Amino acid sequence: MYEDYKGKFLKIILALVDITLMYGGFFVANWVLHHLSIENMESFSTYSSLMLLAATSVFVFYLYDLYADWRRKSIQHLVYSIVLSMAAFTGIEVIISIWALNLAFKPSFIFVAFLIQTVLLTCTRVCIWYINKKLHGKKKVYIIGDDSNTGLYIASKFLNHQKKGWFEILGFIPIAKKSLINDYVTKCDLFLISPTIRMEDKEEIVRYCNKHGKEILLVPQYFELSVLGGNTQQIDDMLVISITPPRLSVGQQIYKRMFDLVISLIVLVITSPFLLVLFLLIPLTSKGPAVYKQERIGLNGNPYWVYKFRSMIQDAEKKTGPVLASVKDPRITLIGRLIRAVRLDELPQLFNVLKGDMSLVGPRPERKHFINLFKQKLPEYSYRLTVKPGITGLAQVLANYTTPVEDKLRFDLLYVRNSSLLLDLKILLQTIRVVLQPEQAQGVKEANVHNQKLLNKLEQNKVINH
Repeated sequence: MYEDYKGKFLKIILALVDITLMYGGFFVANWVLHHLSIENMESFSTYSSLMLLAATSVFVFYLYDLYADWRRKSIQHLVYSIVLSMAAFTGIEVIISIWALNLAFKPSFIFVAFLIQTVLLTCTRVCIWYINKKLHGKKKVYIIGDDSNTGLYIASKFLNHQKKGWFEILGFIPIAKKSLINDYVTKCDLFLISPTIRMEDKEEIVRYCNKHGKEILLVPQYFELSVLGGNTQQIDDMLVISITPPRLSVGQQIYKRMFDLVISLIVLVITSPFLLVLFLLIPLTSKGPAVYKQERIGLNGNPYWVYKFRSMIQDAEKKTGPVLASVKDPRITLIGRLIRAVRLDELPQLFNVLKGDMSLVGPRPERKHFINLFKQKLPEYSYRLTVKPGITGLAQVLANYTTPVEDKLRFDLLYVRNSSLLLDLKILLQTIRVVLQPEQAQGVKEANVHNQKLLNKLEQNKVINH
């Protein structure tokens, strides 16, 4: 409870700092233009209105998750989010300049204010990020799992994250030897618990770590995600948690449908030149039509035809059958690599949204062949089908194309449990950042050649340097 209040208080302080920086940026921009003898705001009387405008920036920053916990996240992700949120806020200024005569900002003022405010905001947030890294970075970690293969998989995640300087892996402890935790508890800062460990073992480890003041990172099982979305209630003097089925109410379905229609039409108008160019260019550069359709499974398991710009050679799966794309897949055409990198191949799916087969935001649609395979290993996979599939989703924003299906499923189930128009808007805006980071769209990677060395180090409980 204390941590919750502390977190909310810090967010309020950060929001006030942001408003001050944005408001100060307006003053500095006007001062710079005045001293450079460039057309600027003629009167400072509008600054009372600018305070209100500066306050609206907090909502834009919220949509880009700038008030989330940025500890253990990458600084590149942070800078992308700041620049994009400032671009969105500047767009609001432009719209206000067109429609509000008493706040008709000069283009020079908007541009200079954007530069100054972006610099101020970036410098402040980067400083906060580095302070957090200094205070909370280089945490020494032991991984607790069923076997060394589990340790290897989780360690690979930490190694990829290690580049950001937040963690240092000390080793792996098999759950069969959980008594060893007592020997290592003073040597590390936190333990990470594998999702496959039995509940009674988790409880024992959590109690022990709490007793010794050690942080725990827990990879949740799928049913545990439903508890996160549950509401606490009281029956007489008994505390209970209400967990409802993951379905949208009638009102949510209506609002979501209206949102999909309006935004899809706007995006289609804006991207119509790209649609026309790609429709003509793709057939000219490789044999076959520009657009292809493929059967996918949608809401409640109903099949539908999804439309996409063709990024592979014609009949790419004729010999192999359904297979996922790899990083250097020879089936992908030259134009295909370009449009996949910036997700332009997904644009025709806007027509699927208008038809009602898809939503703008939701779990990505999959083919029946893969769904049947996933269900055998992950029974909870069918919960994804309780909402319409989407062009983008929480898994696409927070994960990568190469993220394993079981990890993507956690993000999808989290979305299904917490679906709302505000969350959809946040995901849509953050999808722009993903589009600007093409590495997130790369195909399935081949096995790491260093895995065996990593496994050996884990088994020997040595520090991993990779």
